[in-house]
Amino acid sequence: MTRRRTIMSMDMNDNQPVTRAELREELKAFEVRLRDELMGAMRRIETNILTAFHGYSRGVSAHLHDVDTGQHDLRIRVSALEDRVMALETRRPL
Repeated sequence: MTRRRTIMSMDMNDNQPVTRAELREELKAFEVRLRDELMGAMRRIETNILTAFHGYSRGVSAHLHDVDTGQHDLRIRVSALEDRVMALETRRPL
């Protein structure tokens, strides 16, 4: 059984020529490895970005909930004050 020669396994001092087929095969293997590494890196980056956005949105959502609650409370208080002022304005003098 002969050991298959690859460019990556050859010694730098090896003076044997490389065939085009071997070069193409090695280049294709390199492209596959590079694509796989890039895809993994992009997936990690995407996950990190989505995680950061999720954390940010939770904080914003909590803040908006507080603002909405406060706004609702203010509307109730203003409505009560309007009712009291209306009662004072429409009251008949003694």
